[in-house]
Amino acid sequence: MKDSNNVVSMQGALKEQHRAAKGTLSLPPPVTAVRDRAQVLLAEQAKLVFAKVDDSLFAMAEKAHGQDEQDGLFQALRLLRVERRKVVERFSSHLADAFLVRDVPADERDDPYSADNLSLVHNDDLEQLVAVDTMVANAKRDFSEPLTEISLRLNTLLSVKIYDKNNPLGPDAICDAFVEACRPLDLHIRARLTLLKKFEQLVMANLGKLYEQCNDLFVEHGVLPSLKQQRRAARQQRPSPGAQGVRGGQATAGAAAQERAGSMSTGGHGGGHGLLPLGAGVAPMPPQDLLSHLGALQSHLPENYDGEEIQLLNINSLLQQRLVEGRQSASLAKMDSDIIKLVEMLFSFILEDRNLAEPIKSQLGRLQLPLLKVAIADKSFFSKGGHPARKLLNELADAATGWQAKEGYAADPLFKQISEVVAKVLAEFDQDIHIFSTLLESFRAFILRERKRAEKLERRIVDEADGKAKTQAARARVAAVMDALTAERDLPPVVSEWLEKVWSNMLFLTCIKEGTESESWNRDVRTARDLVWSVHAPMPDSRKQLLGLLPALQERLRAGVEAVSLSAFDARRMFAGLKDVYRERFALAQRLAEERTRKAREAVRDEVSEQVRSQAAQETPAPAADVKADSAQPAEAVVELPQMEELEQVVAQAEVAPAVADEVEALPESDSHWQQTFRLAQGSWFELKRGDEEQFRCRLAAVIKDIDQFIFVNRNGAKVAEFTRVELAHALRNAQLMPLDDGMLFERALQSVIGTVRKSRGEMS
Repeated sequence: MKDSNNVVSMQGALKEQHRAAKGTLSLPPPVTAVRDRAQVLLAEQAKLVFAKVDDSLFAMAEKAHGQDEQDGLFQALRLLRVERRKVVERFSSHLADAFLVRDVPADERDDPYSADNLSLVHNDDLEQLVAVDTMVANAKRDFSEPLTEISLRLNTLLSVKIYDKNNPLGPDAICDAFVEACRPLDLHIRARLTLLKKFEQLVMANLGKLYEQCNDLFVEHGVLPSLKQQRRAARQQRPSPGAQGVRGGQATAGAAAQERAGSMSTGGHGGGHGLLPLGAGVAPMPPQDLLSHLGALQSHLPENYDGEEIQLLNINSLLQQRLVEGRQSASLAKMDSDIIKLVEMLFSFILEDRNLAEPIKSQLGRLQLPLLKVAIADKSFFSKGGHPARKLLNELADAATGWQAKEGYAADPLFKQISEVVAKVLAEFDQDIHIFSTLLESFRAFILRERKRAEKLERRIVDEADGKAKTQAARARVAAVMDALTAERDLPPVVSEWLEKVWSNMLFLTCIKEGTESESWNRDVRTARDLVWSVHAPMPDSRKQLLGLLPALQERLRAGVEAVSLSAFDARRMFAGLKDVYRERFALAQRLAEERTRKAREAVRDEVSEQVRSQAAQETPAPAADVKADSAQPAEAVVELPQMEELEQVVAQAEVAPAVADEVEALPESDSHWQQTFRLAQGSWFELKRGDEEQFRCRLAAVIKDIDQFIFVNRNGAKVAEFTRVELAHALRNAQLMPLDDGMLFERALQSVIGTVRKSRGEMS
C-alpha cells in the first residue's frame, strides 16, 4: 500500500523501539499459550480473506469503468496471489509483536485513535482511514465484554497496565497488524478497500470466537477462573434505569462540580461550561448525545435561504454556544472531531465548485448538518459509494450542472424541486437514512420528466443538423463521381441530360438512404460509369460488348427514372435520344468495320502484286501481311474511364466541412487543443463565454461526423452554439469554451480533500 496505506503505522515503529530497548521478553506461560493460539486462528482466517478477495477483485475488474481502473485491479489481483503467503507471515509476526506491550499515556487511554490532527498524519487516503476506524470501532462495540475479561486477566500477568489501546488481542492491535502486513504492497485504492472489507467480514466480525477461546485458555491456566460469574452477578445487581443509580449520581456530582468551577472562574469556557479539549477531564460526548445536539441545531436552521451565498457552518462553534447556553461541558471523541472537520472540508469544496450556480450551492450547503449526522451515525458513509445520502447529493448536483440563475430563478421548476428536497431533509431527517432513498426516487422521477421534454427538442435540432450535413456531404460525393466520369470527355447532350436529371439524383437518394458503403451505391455508380462508357466505347472492337450491356443498362435506367419520378414525356424523349446515339454508334461501327475490311483486301492485293513482281527472289513471303493489314484497320481512339476502385477513392476524398471564417487559422495535428477535440465525450458540460458579460452553460449534444461539426445545447435542449473542429479547438485554446469537471460531486469533493491533505503533509515533511 504505497504511501497511502500506513494507517496507524506508528504502533509498529513504537514496538520496534520497545523491542530494541528491552530485548527479548519472557512472557508468562498463560500469555504465551494465548498468543500462540491467537496467531494460529487469525492466520487461518487471514488465508480465507485472500481466497475471498480473489473472487471479488476479478468480478470488479470485469465491471471496471475504465481501462486504468481495470488494469489496476488485475495488477492487484496478481500481486495478492503472489504475495499472500508473505502477507500472512508478516501478519503473524506483527501479532506476536503486539505482546511487547507498552504503556499508554493518559490522554490516549479513553480515545481509540491517535491524537494527531484529523487522524491523517498516518494516512494519505481518507477512505482507507474511515474503513479501518469503522472496523475497529465496531469490533470494540460488539465484543466489549470478552475484551474486558482479557484485559483484566492480562493485567494480572503483565507489569504494564492494559487498556483498549495496548491490548495485544484488541481490535486496534489486530487491525494494525494486518495493515502493517499489507503496507509494502502497491495496490489500487479500490483493491485496498476491498481487501480491508473482506478482512472486516471474515476476521474482525468473528473475533468473538477468538476471544472466547482465549478466555477459556486463561481459565485452563487458572487465571481469574471465576471472572465471568462475577461479572454476571455484577450485572444482575445494577439498579434499574428508573432508579438513582451510579450513572445518575455521577452525573449529579459532575454537574455540581461544574457549578462550583463556574462560580470560581472569572472567564474561559462560559464559566467552565462548553466544548472542552479532549483530555481536559471531561468524558467525550457519546455519539447519541452528539447526534441530539446536531439535530437541535438542524431544526433551528432557517427554512428558506434567499441569499445567493451561504456560509460554511462552524460546527464546533455552534456546539460550544449550545453547551454554554445549556450550562453543560463536554469534549468530542477524536473520531467525531475528525468527521466534523472532514465534512466541513467537503462542504467547503462544494460551496466553491464552479460547476454549480450560487443559488444551487446555497441549497446544497444547507445539507451540511444532515450529512454530518449521517457520517457520525454511519461510519461507512465515506467508504460506501452507494450510500443513499451520497447518491442524493450527487443526483441534485448532476441535475443542476447546466442550470443558470436567471431573473426570477426562484420560480424555476428545477430550483424549486431542489429547494423542496433540501427542506424535507432538514425537516424530516433524524437518523433514518431511508428518507434519502425516498427523496432520491421522487427527484429522479422529476428529472426524468424534465429530460424527456428537453430530449425531444434536442433530437429535432440534432436530426435537422444531421440531415443538413448528410445532404451537403451527399451532394459533394455525387459531384465528385460525376466530375471523375465526365472530366475532359465530350458527351452527347442526351447523355449529359441523363446524368444531370436522373442519375445525379439517383446517386443522391442512394447516398442519403443507404450510404456510400452499400451495394446499392456501388450498383448506381457502376450504372453511371456504364452509361458514359456506352457512348465512348471504341468501335468496332466494343460492338459485341456493347450489345451485351445495353439490355441490362436500359433496365437500370428505367429503375432510375421511376426512383426520381421523371415525367413520362421526358423519359420517352431521353430514351429516344439514347437510341439515336446507339444507332449512330452501331452505324459507325459498321462503317469502320467495312473500311477495315476494304483496307485489308487492298493490302492483300498489293501484297500479291508485290509477290508477282519479285518471283525471281524465290523466297517464301514473310507473314507480315496480316500485321500490316491489322495495323491499317481503322478504329476509334480508346478513352480510358476511371475504374470502380478509383471512383471509391474519389468519393472518400469528397468529405465536406462547413464553411470556416477566413480569420480562423488552421492548427497543426500536434496542437493539444486540436487533439482535445477528438477526446470530447458527447454529453459533457461546458461553460461558454461570449464577450465580457455573456456566459452560460451548454452541453455537447452531438458531433456531426459527415461535416465535422459540434452542436451544443442548453439544459432545455435548445441549440446555443455550433463549431467546426478548428473553431472548437480555438475556442478551447482561448478559454472561450471551458469544460466543467466530470464525475459525481461527493467523489470529486472527497478527492479534493485527499489531495489537500496530501499536499499539506508533503509541506510538513
